[in-house]
Amino acid sequence: MAIVRIPEDRSVCFPASHCPHCQKPLRFWHNIPLLSYLFLGGRCAFCQAKISPLYPLVELLSAFLGLAVVMREGFVWPALALGVSFGLLLALSVIDIKTQKVPDSLNFIALLAALAYGASLESLEAAFIIAGALTLLRFGLSWILHQEAMGEGDIILAATMGAILGVKLALVAVFVAALLALPVMLLLSKKDSKIAFIPFLSLGLWIVYGGQDWILSYLESWYG
Repeated sequence: MAIVRIPEDRSVCFPASHCPHCQKPLRFWHNIPLLSYLFLGGRCAFCQAKISPLYPLVELLSAFLGLAVVMREGFVWPALALGVSFGLLLALSVIDIKTQKVPDSLNFIALLAALAYGASLESLEAAFIIAGALTLLRFGLSWILHQEAMGEGDIILAATMGAILGVKLALVAVFVAALLALPVMLLLSKKDSKIAFIPFLSLGLWIVYGGQDWILSYLESWYG
């Protein structure tokens, strides 16, 4: 719901969930994540219009991210804050792909949740350092590609990465994101198209978060 409504400056609370085709309000059993889509056969219960598979896909990815966080952090309050941040980054990624917009409301809440997860001065410092580093990268890539490579929303997300991972791992995450984005950037640079970088930064964050023990061990083997 937020993915559809927020870019259009609509309330996420009112009106209640409804079919975008026939406008009829949905019953609570029509809104059960994943299960409702399967039970309804991917169609509206009233007008039989097709429901976008994006809805169950986002629900599935949200469940996967939440499970990954709980498996690593346990059932503790920092896991809740981190889960909120990850969920918002998923929403931002989809919005950026669909509309090339990055709502500040979701982005700043994701950052605040990340800072709540870190809950330390080091986390705050890392957020500022990584945001500054990505600002420099933004100017460098924009000069190389002769177009705006990243936006202000990417810088805010970089701060979120720093708050969650710390400086060392966040830099690795930015590097991973850049590697993943490079083929797309080279392709779209020829078409003068804007690049949605939020999904790549988010993916880099999730990859490094999941593999941080191995990555830190590898870095220590090189630098001690």
